Amino acid sequence: MILILGGGLAGMSTAYHLRRRLPGRPRLVLEREPTPGGLCRSRVKNGFTFDYTGHYLHLRDPGTIALVGDLLGDELVEIDRRSEIHCRGARLPFPFQANLHGLPHDLVARCLIDFVNARDEAMPDREGRMPFGDWARQVFGDAIAETFMIPYNTKQFGVAANEITAEWVAWAVPRPDLAQVVGGALGLRNEGLGYNPRFRYPRGGGIGRLPAALAGRIAEDLQLDAEVEAIDAQRREVRLTDGRTHRYSQLVSTLPLPRLLERLTGLETRDGELEAGEIAARLRWSAVLDLQMGVARPDFAEGVHWIYFPELEYPFYRVGIPSNVCPAMAPPGCSAVSVEICHRPGTPPPPLEELVPLVREGLERAGMLDAGDEIVAAEAIVIDPAYVLFDEQCTTLVEEALRRLENAGILSIGRFGAWTYSYMERALIDGKEAATKLASVSVA
Repeated sequence: MILILGGGLAGMSTAYHLRRRLPGRPRLVLEREPTPGGLCRSRVKNGFTFDYTGHYLHLRDPGTIALVGDLLGDELVEIDRRSEIHCRGARLPFPFQANLHGLPHDLVARCLIDFVNARDEAMPDREGRMPFGDWARQVFGDAIAETFMIPYNTKQFGVAANEITAEWVAWAVPRPDLAQVVGGALGLRNEGLGYNPRFRYPRGGGIGRLPAALAGRIAEDLQLDAEVEAIDAQRREVRLTDGRTHRYSQLVSTLPLPRLLERLTGLETRDGELEAGEIAARLRWSAVLDLQMGVARPDFAEGVHWIYFPELEYPFYRVGIPSNVCPAMAPPGCSAVSVEICHRPGTPPPPLEELVPLVREGLERAGMLDAGDEIVAAEAIVIDPAYVLFDEQCTTLVEEALRRLENAGILSIGRFGAWTYSYMERALIDGKEAATKLASVSVA
């Protein structure tokens, strides 16, 4: 039996590809929730559809494009990104570093001068192991780093910029050339920069259509309401919270790595090595509070898909408008709005009667809500964990944990299983690669 813990995209992708690679081998996906998908899910409230924060398909891998196309067919549409940054009273096109026009002239001048000076510095390596704040200054110069890169990421992760490294982002943040930066400062719009200038999204029903379609392909291998309580690596046995047990020959886990390690016994530990629980205790992450609101006004934020807020005076770091991506996400004449706020892990959300006025005041100050606009739906969800904190010890700890798990016959994959910064396409690829690895072991 190949046991797969977690029915998100990575776990279900593993089962999907195992059906083709090892059709005769029994397999079972255990998912603790009553619906599959993990964070790639959608929920409906008062006629509004909300995802668990923004989930947009940035696809490049031909195999994944073919898989998603097979799953969703003509339900999927391709969309040009419309994202902005709210800064110093202006709304700038994304990315900030290439679209400075609209900022105060003295700030634009400092950004340009500092960027030119930064060009004399060697680009950091793409692994980005240096502190994030130092990395941002070296790549973009002090003014761009201090105006956007550092404050925005401080708000998103909830820690000082140099408490984390640039490993999570060094590969993804575009460094424009001098002509693009100067053009953007003069008002020439730079578009198509970065890893996500276009994305795919379902015509209706939210991103939850994708995991639902994938679950349909593995239905007989999927068990819901099955929460893992303990894993014995020596006996190769998983115990659920309801007392049921499952034996396995090989195990694939997409559980958050700290939670896997906390539930695991029987992992071999040599002299000088940390116990599994000690590794778990040293891994850090942030949570996200997502306030999902239905607003009785169409075309919220003039059609923009999402807006970044680097300034500390606003409690939220990003505001998404899913109904601008897909009109079916809101009833006619209304907009669906998703407001993201960094949240302390392990704590419940504040009551809506405190949260909604706080967010509303910030949105009104930013010119996005009018005093007369009616909020007709509101719900707060906490995503915990949401982002891995890549501090100085993170990568070393994760590499050690994944190596020892694999030696024990356990593959830990996916955004939180591999404890990394990831995205939906990568989760689908992780499942395919896990299935390929298990098939090669079986053949050998």
